[in-house]
Amino acid sequence: MKLKGTLLALGVCFAVAVDAATLSGPVTGGTRGAPFAAAEVAHLGYVTEEYFLAGEATAYELSEGEHTPDGAWQTRPGADKASFKTRILVVRPEDPATFNGTVVVFWLNVTAGFELGSASGEALRGYAWVGVSAQKIGIHGFPQNPQGLKAWDAERYGSLDHPGDAYSYDIFTQAASAVGPERDAEGLDPMAGLPVERLIAAGASQSAARLRTYINGVHHLTGLFDGYLPFIDFGRVVPFAADLAARRGRANASIRADLDVPVIVVNSETEVMSYYGVRELDSPRFRLWEVPGTSHVSVPRPAEPTEGGSNWMSYSPVYNASIRHLHRWIKDGVAPPKMPRVEVKPATPRPAVVRDEHGNALGGIRLPDIEVPTASHSGFGTRREGSRFGFLYGTATDFDADQLAALYPDSKHYLDAWNAALERSIEQGMVLPEDATAMRAQAAAWATRLDAQKPGDDAAP
Repeated sequence: MKLKGTLLALGVCFAVAVDAATLSGPVTGGTRGAPFAAAEVAHLGYVTEEYFLAGEATAYELSEGEHTPDGAWQTRPGADKASFKTRILVVRPEDPATFNGTVVVFWLNVTAGFELGSASGEALRGYAWVGVSAQKIGIHGFPQNPQGLKAWDAERYGSLDHPGDAYSYDIFTQAASAVGPERDAEGLDPMAGLPVERLIAAGASQSAARLRTYINGVHHLTGLFDGYLPFIDFGRVVPFAADLAARRGRANASIRADLDVPVIVVNSETEVMSYYGVRELDSPRFRLWEVPGTSHVSVPRPAEPTEGGSNWMSYSPVYNASIRHLHRWIKDGVAPPKMPRVEVKPATPRPAVVRDEHGNALGGIRLPDIEVPTASHSGFGTRREGSRFGFLYGTATDFDADQLAALYPDSKHYLDAWNAALERSIEQGMVLPEDATAMRAQAAAWATRLDAQKPGDDAAP
């Protein structure tokens, strides 16, 4: 047993022991010959290794009261323990000199019935990234048509076992402990001796709900993480004992105001209305960033104009920036900027996003494609036949030739305005200079349509 910190929580000084799980690996073999969802990162100077983690996990429960909307819950570890064996996917710099001391510990998302999440963008610029198989579905899959790790490669993952999502919070804690500053680096070390100084917990969508539950109900007991980054976060929390399929008892709750570490929430337009009722005020420990025009899931921009197709605007540049800002907030005490929220009009029967003459949302973090628009964007899609996730893709309708000509006489006018908007985003800290080059190239490639298409044309060549 390892004791992690002594914390002041709810006016009581106490400490909670964190179990030390047993590590094995790096894992090799299997019919696939590689870890599930491992991205190719060697050309970026990164090493990818997989480890198994086995031990006993504890569930959590409310000690009194309820899961209140303010997130200030009173909780405790449960009495029961359960055995588990899971995996962590470690992506770390090969050269220790390039490591900045921060590990992003990522709660892998299992909504689809298999795990989603990989190291990319800012996470591969000096950080280490660790994906954690924290939930049962990720390992075992859904009972019908299972697509979890065991089904994907039974030879490699057949020994893994998860007792249920009630134990996911402690499993996530133990996985983070295995790569954290106080790990036993003398034994098997997944970080290969890297001097880890701080841990950031990140999670998207369904995993953001789990992370929000962790922040409100577990962090004050363990104090393991130095900061949190829930993103595309609907503001929801789940009862501790609920599994993925359970809908009953789910509710929305703010991040508790007495949290002692910083949090940045990055949301697309898709989450704005669900989150609206629990919007927190920015504070010395909290930022909420909302990116209008973007959707929960985005697709590449089609070669041809579309009407009501899936949204192609992405919140990813702001998410990348949030990692760097949170790293600096923790390391150097440099607080991130406070940004406007998407404008919402309270209305009956429900509030609504306020839109401009082009149908695009007002307010929020205005990336160049919303500030210098060529399409109407919405974060709210429609359900599709055969898929319950269609609403997450939003919609985009390209302006026709007459609309474009009225706004931008030619590609030069468009690109001058677009690049000026990009520079403003960089100055605001919402786009990193490292991401700007690719964004400029995409805008320039699209702008050739403006010189080829004339007013009255129905479609670009």
